Amino acid sequence: MKLFCALNKSSLEGSCAQVASHRPSKKLRYVILGLFLSMSWQAIADNAPRHFPPGTHKIFISDISGVRSKLLEKIAPIVEKSIDQGLYPGAVILASHRGHIIYRGVFGNRSIIPTVEPMTFRTIFDVASLTKPVVTTTAIMQLVEQGKLDIDLPVGCYWPAFSHNGKQGITTRELLTHTSGLAPDLTFTENIQGKISEFGENDVYSRVEQQHLTHPPGTVFIYSDINFIALGHLVEIISHEPLNDYATKHIFQPLDMDRSFYRPPAQYKNEIAPTQMISGKLRWGQVHDDTVYFMGGVSGMAGLFSDAADLGRFAQCLVNGGRLSSGDKSNSKYLLGPLTILKMITPQTPANMADIHGLGWDIDTRYSNRGILFPINSYGHTGWTGTSLWIDPNTETWLVILTSRTHPSPAPVNPLIHDRKAIANIIAGSIVDISIKNNLKKMTNTGKGELTRAYSPRN
Repeated sequence: MKLFCALNKSSLEGSCAQVASHRPSKKLRYVILGLFLSMSWQAIADNAPRHFPPGTHKIFISDISGVRSKLLEKIAPIVEKSIDQGLYPGAVILASHRGHIIYRGVFGNRSIIPTVEPMTFRTIFDVASLTKPVVTTTAIMQLVEQGKLDIDLPVGCYWPAFSHNGKQGITTRELLTHTSGLAPDLTFTENIQGKISEFGENDVYSRVEQQHLTHPPGTVFIYSDINFIALGHLVEIISHEPLNDYATKHIFQPLDMDRSFYRPPAQYKNEIAPTQMISGKLRWGQVHDDTVYFMGGVSGMAGLFSDAADLGRFAQCLVNGGRLSSGDKSNSKYLLGPLTILKMITPQTPANMADIHGLGWDIDTRYSNRGILFPINSYGHTGWTGTSLWIDPNTETWLVILTSRTHPSPAPVNPLIHDRKAIANIIAGSIVDISIKNNLKKMTNTGKGELTRAYSPRN
């Protein structure tokens, strides 16, 4: 706010006196005003202390049997402390157990600039890399079920130009498990921020085709956005549909995910949590990730906008074995078959790797947000903007955490990782209607990769 306080009355009067006889045109005045405002908001976003105003505080805790509801009360203090410390302005948390919502929390604000707006349960978030499992992985596995895609064939069989520069051996399986040997992301050395109309998705795909390997395929785990940019394009090549249209028709509509989409319609803007100021403009209703922004907002790696209820609907579908509803199995329609889901969430990375990944889903990697209590065959994913989803098929439990970590400017990610793990532990610890004896074989594998990392040498 010091930016505005510095403009005192006397200085303004002096400035007005100097320009009175040389008043710029009306159009130029608007240009100057717009430039000033964009610079002002950028300065506020970059330099303002991260102390957020109080906002929403709405909590529902179920008292159903099989859940220690008193333990769930420990979630709110964790979130409120982080908001008070400026780690994120607001959050929505939703958890379910055996088809019943056991926790719903709405905290803080969804926006700080240009105005302070309270968080709501149906606030729509840019969920960033949650796009990878929710859209891209689901689409890929649907194509596998239809016999249109073999994940163990080279990607070049479907996209010949992908094979350039030594990539002819990479398979779809290796893209899904982040073992392709490709770099973490695309590097843009030139400034293309102002050339968005001249740079688009085809340019990005061309850069994917030009990529070289950093390691031989199948030898190392490198979390890579390039993998899922390629997978998203693979869906388009095989299905003959744009990825956003495919997702709407084959994922969102069947699940009644009516607040999930790429490139959100204008009427939803005021219900969307904005992210950060980039080049003087607030990313609000437009994808936060620059690469996907250049692609027009649609990609296999990011671009999805959704809310807690829709993501919960998706998670419950997977818990149900792919059924679109929890009703009579004989009359149910399926998003994916049970065996397909089982294959997705079974460890697919080589046994010598500490990071355990399924097909498109994180199982136990350095990025996992499962805490230490959910078993090793639970699975999930995170998103750079402050979003996460974790699903435990053993206890039929899922957890959605949505925050605005990048608003009005990015906050450190490690404190949010701590919050995610703590909340996951609370949810897992609250579940008591399970048999330790019946789940012992499954749960003995919990922490295998976690311990490998915990005891590794570190500075």
